[in-house]
Amino acid sequence: MKNNGFIDSVIGYSFKNEDLLEQALTTKAYSNEHGCTDQSEFQTIGDAVLKLVLTETMMQKGNVTRENITKERIELEKKEGLARVARKLDIRPFMKIGNGQKIQNHIESDHVLAETLEAIAGAIYLDGGFDNTKDLMAEWFEE
Repeated sequence: MKNNGFIDSVIGYSFKNEDLLEQALTTKAYSNEHGCTDQSEFQTIGDAVLKLVLTETMMQKGNVTRENITKERIELEKKEGLARVARKLDIRPFMKIGNGQKIQNHIESDHVLAETLEAIAGAIYLDGGFDNTKDLMAEWFEE
């Protein structure tokens, strides 16, 4: 599924290496069914980048105490918060989910959406570096 540029406009980033995006969109269930690499390694990177970006963004907005930053960041990075951003961006049509996930409508699952958003953030970081990821994620999380 080479994305022909459309998902680029959805997430706001054009990948130099589209294979990274493909992997980020591939759930473990789909990977198991089709023998390809899944998004799990990108989820870990994306989670770490997300924590850093959200912390820095909150500090720039005037949150200066560790307690306030941690409390607000935790709310934003909960799976419900990440899923809300994924729905706002509408990444669902591009996600590769397994047949069982389709039957059980996991494309709407907060867990699956949150993991995929983290994986996309990790892939963007690997493809374009921290500054690109930071700028995009700040836009993604704007209310």
